[in-house]
Amino acid sequence: MGTDDIVGDFPGGWPDWFDPTQDHMLTPRRLRGLLHPIRVRLLGLLESDGPATASQLARRIGESSGVTSYHLRILADHDFIEDDLDRSNGRDRWWKPKYRGTAFTFRSPDDPIDREGVEAGAQYMRILADDYHRRMVGFIDSMSAQLDELPNLPWTFSDTKIELTTEEGRALAAEITALVDRYRRTQGHRRTEPGVRRGYLMFQMLPDSSDRPDDGAES
Repeated sequence: MGTDDIVGDFPGGWPDWFDPTQDHMLTPRRLRGLLHPIRVRLLGLLESDGPATASQLARRIGESSGVTSYHLRILADHDFIEDDLDRSNGRDRWWKPKYRGTAFTFRSPDDPIDREGVEAGAQYMRILADDYHRRMVGFIDSMSAQLDELPNLPWTFSDTKIELTTEEGRALAAEITALVDRYRRTQGHRRTEPGVRRGYLMFQMLPDSSDRPDDGAES
């Protein structure tokens, strides 16, 4: 689950990576019911790993099953998830996502941008950023326990100075998304061959806040 903005092709058409019959496009107005860190994590786990019970999810995120049950019901009330009737029984209630995945945009024509919408979108992005930070710090904290493996592990993060126009930025994001799609996990299915490790790719492309036009620059 991420903050993929619909670039270039929207609203004239969906990007290749987005299937409106399987995926859910979030806008500020559609964030209602999701703006809580636990709900974002629960929805992400259901989307990536498939159906689960409140107790299973509670163990995954370190909360009680009462807490996860409460937040799952809210997600269901707002149509993000639903009962998995094929698995549920009198003892266990299983939940599954209503969509294969979710993305977020400020550019939906049916939800014009206003101050309230920007604030909702910013709150959602802060929740995601906190989760990204948790994953990064968790990896750093685990390094001392991986002394033998560390030289061969593929995990990394970096920043690269780039200069581009808005159009070039959109093209770059689309190219990276197309590349990553080759390695995207299928919902609820994990590769079982030897040597396969699960990972998260966190792509960031942000403006340089210190960059200001030089009024005295020569043309």
